[in-house]
Amino acid sequence: PFDSILAQCRDMFCERLASALSGMLDKSDEALSSLINESRDTEAQKLYRETLDKLHAQREMIETQFRARYLREFQQRSNRAKKIGGDLEDEDLPSIELALVGDDDLDETLKFNAMTARLRQYCDEELVALDQRVGVLFGDADLQPEDNPFTPQAICDAYKQTCSQVDSNVEVRMVLLKLFDEFVLDDIRGIYRAVNALLVQNSILPKLRGMGSARK
Repeated sequence: PFDSILAQCRDMFCERLASALSGMLDKSDEALSSLINESRDTEAQKLYRETLDKLHAQREMIETQFRARYLREFQQRSNRAKKIGGDLEDEDLPSIELALVGDDDLDETLKFNAMTARLRQYCDEELVALDQRVGVLFGDADLQPEDNPFTPQAICDAYKQTCSQVDSNVEVRMVLLKLFDEFVLDDIRGIYRAVNALLVQNSILPKLRGMGSARK
């Protein structure tokens, strides 16, 4: 029954996460058009136009890839929590070539890591509760936050991988990161609350250890 509950939570979480990304893409036209009109820097205007064109041309791919890559991140962490070994291979997901890390790549990684840290801090209350409840599903009372398949790291890693498929230009990917930061992050806290509520409905730790009452 715990596997079934986990699957319900995963499906709801993924669906709402995909919906938040779709909302970001809906808002990107107006957001990027405003930046183009407001900027006096011709290079910046060119970058915003290029990003807008990429989003128009590759929207379906972005939505499909993000969902698939998040589900892969989810499964990897679930396997680790269940002590199941082996790496996942998915022929439907384009491989990401390993290359020497340059300054731009390092800067991109640092910014994605910073976004992950902000998301974890913003959703701290929800995640503390979720770590405990998901630990019950895995039979691990000491489940580490990084092994929780709902961790912000899984979301941000999936988005970073998706962005790498959109464009090799790191500047375009940085604009995509800013859009995600602005239009998706706020929605994620509510999604975490919904997952906690679903777990409570299924009698998974209605009262949290050391907290006395349910957090949703």
